[in-house]
Amino acid sequence: MKRKIILLMLLAAITVNTVSCDVINSFIYPQTTETETEETEAEVTETQQIIKPAFTDPLTGEPSDKDYTYSRPVAVVVKNDRKASPQYGLSKAAVLYEALVEGGITRFLAVYSDVSLVSKVGPVIDSRTYFYDFAANHNAVFVQAGTTASGNKAQVSRGITALDAIVGDMTPGFYRDELLNKARGFENSVVTDASGLKARASQYGVSLSVSARTSPYEITDYLLNREMNNGKYCTYLSIPFSTNATVEYSYSTLTNKYTRSQYGEPHTDAETGKPLSFTNLILLIADYNTIDQSTGEMEVVNNGSGSGYYVYGGSSVMIKWQRTDGTNPIRLYETDGLTPLKIAAGNTYVAVVSPRLSGKIEFEKAENK
Repeated sequence: MKRKIILLMLLAAITVNTVSCDVINSFIYPQTTETETEETEAEVTETQQIIKPAFTDPLTGEPSDKDYTYSRPVAVVVKNDRKASPQYGLSKAAVLYEALVEGGITRFLAVYSDVSLVSKVGPVIDSRTYFYDFAANHNAVFVQAGTTASGNKAQVSRGITALDAIVGDMTPGFYRDELLNKARGFENSVVTDASGLKARASQYGVSLSVSARTSPYEITDYLLNREMNNGKYCTYLSIPFSTNATVEYSYSTLTNKYTRSQYGEPHTDAETGKPLSFTNLILLIADYNTIDQSTGEMEVVNNGSGSGYYVYGGSSVMIKWQRTDGTNPIRLYETDGLTPLKIAAGNTYVAVVSPRLSGKIEFEKAENK
């Protein structure tokens, strides 16, 4: 009899203990039913819909508080040498092109998604024919302070109505900044802004809207990281435009951006005082030919096809480019020449490098090699 009582007591203890463990486990490792799983997924989807922005900038792929879908981009030619630096407005450009001009120096074409984003940009300078090619990549309104004889011919043949600081009166559209004039000289003092360009465009009948956008690349969703398959390590980049002009970029894992330096020091924006930095770096290898021996004026041979590099997130990959003529956007592809290049959401820097110097591009600092 005693043995039966003891056995019954042990069975009861085991049952209680089992129930207790099940209760404890239900708190520590809760069991999810199929209905609960569907509700959780619905909540996640709803959350993603909430954080999804109302608008996305077509040139950067980043969230925007305004709809720029039908805004025509604006492209401004900006001077770049020691006296012209630091420039105004470069940090606000969605895409920044840089190419060599005569004298071994470079010049910028700053492209903005909408005229309202041009708060103050300059010094504005004269253009070259290949800058019209860059602007054609985005069907952008072209802004300059003069051009060459070849540039004038290109404008006529392509039907380009540029907003030009030296054609007619400077105002509306442009003005000379007094501080720049005193500190850097007359040639480095022309600037422009949104209100001036709107008035100038209206005066010349230049539309600031488009029915459709053009772009040389595709942009991944801003919530996703751009995958760099087979990318090579690249947290430092040195770009030799000439013996007089070498540009450097250093990558930061904190910002996921490349910060620019030139003339041996950080290249800052005159308005913000902060160094220029970019999410995407694109290098296009293309020939420069001299078309005027008396002035040294050049052209960029960017019709046909060629190679280049895409740099992002601490890695670099080779790419291909194709272009039928200067009036059509350049097309960027992966190395197979068929798959369109997808870049990360963010601002983009594009450099045109001569094949004669492309072998001197450095993707890693010498001390790290």
